[in-house]
Amino acid sequence: MDAQTVLYLSLAVAVVALVVVVSIALLSIRRNVDRITRRVDESLRQFEMTAEDVRKNNVAVREILSDVERSVSNVKHLTEGVRALRGPVDVAAKVLDHAVSPALVNVASLLVGFKAATSHILERFVRKEEKK
Repeated sequence: MDAQTVLYLSLAVAVVALVVVVSIALLSIRRNVDRITRRVDESLRQFEMTAEDVRKNNVAVREILSDVERSVSNVKHLTEGVRALRGPVDVAAKVLDHAVSPALVNVASLLVGFKAATSHILERFVRKEEKK
């Protein structure tokens, strides 16, 4: 074997070794890229699920806020109604204080006086019958 053949053989062996090493490196890189791709896909799925959950929560929060706005509107309407009633209630209270209350006191006084008079008259009749 001459030197040129040995050189060609050693170069062929080196090329084969280089191809094997490069193939192993490329396979390792490919596995790593596949793993990264799977992780990115899983992360994207998780992100999509989170976005969907946020959307659902957003819809629920909007419904709650619309119910709250309706409730606030109802309370406002009720408050305005109570304010509108305040005037007639104040007038009725003044009428009660100035007219009805004194009239009730007079009626009560009349009833007490009537009771006292009736009691006095009955007592006199009972005494007269006892004397007989």
